[in-house]
Amino acid sequence: MKRIIISLMMIGAMAVSFSSQAQVLTPQDDGIIPDPPKHYHHNQVFPYPYLRESDMLWSTRHWERIDLREKINHHLYYPIQAIPDRKSLYDVLVDGILNEGTIVEVFADDRFEIPLTPEQVQKYASKVDTLWDPEDPSMYLAVDTIKITAKDVLAYQIKSDWFFDKQRGEMKNRIIGISPVVRNPSTQDVYTLFWVWFPDARYALSTHTAFNNQNNAARLTYDQIFHIRYFNSVIYKEDNVYDRQIKDYKRNSPLDQLLEAQQIKEELRNFEHDLWEY
Repeated sequence: MKRIIISLMMIGAMAVSFSSQAQVLTPQDDGIIPDPPKHYHHNQVFPYPYLRESDMLWSTRHWERIDLREKINHHLYYPIQAIPDRKSLYDVLVDGILNEGTIVEVFADDRFEIPLTPEQVQKYASKVDTLWDPEDPSMYLAVDTIKITAKDVLAYQIKSDWFFDKQRGEMKNRIIGISPVVRNPSTQDVYTLFWVWFPDARYALSTHTAFNNQNNAARLTYDQIFHIRYFNSVIYKEDNVYDRQIKDYKRNSPLDQLLEAQQIKEELRNFEHDLWEY
């Protein structure tokens, strides 16, 4: 018995000595905790629970627009230029497609019928502008490459399914696709750059964190942000028999379109509430 007590005392003393050791910090850590053990270095993709078709009692499909001018969505827009600990959502997507190879499923449309190669995405994200000599049209004066960067992103469009899982008794949302809406810096045209199949982008999104205004020590990954829907969006289309957007049948004013989008959200909330019995 005495040996057991002595052994426990020695283990306790060793634990105290290890816990009292000073942390070794370097300027590269950029903080008061060493960088390698930080949690975001070990982030993994959060797997979706298995869903049977017979458990999906009801579903609908929405297309939404996330306006990056809104303050609540700024964590998806900034930083405009990548810094060591953070990148904007646009840089995460483009780097995953062009540099890291972690995003492969890229398409030109939201139905995912026209696949794009990294070379085609590169051509969409950067264009060559040639300045020709006005006196001699066969000669050019300069060639400039105009590259679309994070500052040119105006919004993101997402395509997602809402469904009621009767096995778990909850209304859930799963994002299917995401697309950046950009403004060309030379022509000022606004268009959709490409569509990414969201499940294929989850690894890249889960290994990069966004800024957290409430707690800098508890940053969320981009995958977590979309999973908990930490953003504000406006519905611009609901799945319908005509396959038309809200602006196609609410043409009087943008206010009517916003009211229609809000009504769709209210109907979704009321439908979930009506499924329960109290």
